[in-house]
Amino acid sequence: MAEANVQACIFIWIITMATCQKIPVAHVTCIFSMDCVLPCHFKPAGDEVIQWYRQKVLIHSFCNGSDILEQQDENYRGRTSLFQGQLARGNASLLLQHSDIQDKGRYRCHVQTALGHHESDIITKVEAPIRTMKMTSPSGYKAITCSSQDIYPAPQLLWSTDPPAPSGAIKPATRKIANVQGLYSVESMQKRMGNLSDFTYICSLNSYYGTQTWIASLREREIFSVSGKGLTLPCLVPMKLLNFTLTWTLTSAKKSEVILTFHSLTRQISNQWKSQARVDPDQVLSGNGSLWLQNLENTQTGTYSCTFSAFQIQHLVHNHVRLISAQTVTEGGNQSNLWIIAVVIAALALFITGMIAWANRKDDRSQPRRTTEDATEIQHMRTSMAD
Repeated sequence: MAEANVQACIFIWIITMATCQKIPVAHVTCIFSMDCVLPCHFKPAGDEVIQWYRQKVLIHSFCNGSDILEQQDENYRGRTSLFQGQLARGNASLLLQHSDIQDKGRYRCHVQTALGHHESDIITKVEAPIRTMKMTSPSGYKAITCSSQDIYPAPQLLWSTDPPAPSGAIKPATRKIANVQGLYSVESMQKRMGNLSDFTYICSLNSYYGTQTWIASLREREIFSVSGKGLTLPCLVPMKLLNFTLTWTLTSAKKSEVILTFHSLTRQISNQWKSQARVDPDQVLSGNGSLWLQNLENTQTGTYSCTFSAFQIQHLVHNHVRLISAQTVTEGGNQSNLWIIAVVIAALALFITGMIAWANRKDDRSQPRRTTEDATEIQHMRTSMAD
């Protein structure tokens, strides 16, 4: 008998679960400070009563053809509205204006009509996407800094190099700080490894939800040249880019100026240095943005920066150019020639002195032998005369 009751309870439970209507769930990501739509759809039948809740807190109510907002939570005052022109089509979606971090969470849409009621849940995330990313080399080129700001949730930042650095060599110092709005600023500093031009440093910034990945890379080198001569500054992007802009700038102690820009879509070049600077458009489209310069003057010494900018990707090359005057090179060459002549003369003098010393030592060794031979011959002559 007891077993029969248990089976009956189990049967009733199964029937009950089968007849329960499952509440649909939608997922929405709202962009910080932007308007956001929380979807809700039902079968229209007239006389709709619509209520929106955020975790059991009433945030919007509609009845008898108008909004009823006396009991609305104060955090949503003036920020919610329905698309009343769409109600007859079964659209009870809620417009949430100026999304804030506190708006994340679970919402429920409840609609009562002449046909019955409808419920749906909306799980809402709020994201402040990555909009900017900077990569610099402060502290006298001893470190590389990667930074961004006004992001939510806090992103993940990763470093790598090309060629790959030895295991354990990458040890960045990274900090993430939230402001009063809850938005994060992230800054990471990686010490330079080896010589200035040994590595390309790559910084990857990934959003918390995995919806975005920003990449910035930096390479630096020092170049010495003679003023008044031509010079080619290399700039090779390590990845294939689409719809990008190439910009060359010169930064000196006094100012920063744009030399030229190239747009991949139009292939148009805006050249501020006229015939003194040029790039090859075909080479640029293949990832080679090297800059050819001619007749450089001493006043044009500084850092020549090449920047490839594409969607969420930036590659930066710093060429630190030092120019030496032709007169200095000539004087240095003359001084070098004098030093070479002096070294040759000194080497010859040492060689001659060595030869003389060697000859004297040879004579000194042979002198005793000759004296002995002469004495033996004289003794032999005396013996012959006595006989």
